Amino acid sequence: MSKKAVLGLSLLGLGLGFFSSPDAQADEKEANSCLQSKIWSGYSDGWAVRTATTTTLKKDEHRVYLVTLYAGNEYKFQVCADAGAENMDIVLHDVDGNEVLRDETSDREPVLSYKPAETQTYYLAVFASNLKEAEAGVALAVTYR
Repeated sequence: MSKKAVLGLSLLGLGLGFFSSPDAQADEKEANSCLQSKIWSGYSDGWAVRTATTTTLKKDEHRVYLVTLYAGNEYKFQVCADAGAENMDIVLHDVDGNEVLRDETSDREPVLSYKPAETQTYYLAVFASNLKEAEAGVALAVTYR
């Protein structure tokens, strides 16, 4: 096979991968839709969005987010996972890695609230503790008031 034919097949493969990627993101879309409804309902209670993001996690996988929390603000950390998840966990750690707060629920939509006494940087970890599927779409929002 000529180099030109191999290159053409490679580009075709890339194109097919590109067109199939929205399906791979469908779980994240479900999680994000759940989170957006929570964010919108929070506006009426005075909550504002600090950040919102989505990702895909496999069982026992986690993502850690660096967040600076300001004294005087109340924060709410919310996670929504798609139907492939049974239990997601959120854990807040201080800059030294000490656990500050952990959700105690066993569901796919955990929420933590925290009001720091002083402005500091924290690590927020989101864990895929128990999944029904190989992976789950996950959405996280940090809101404050």
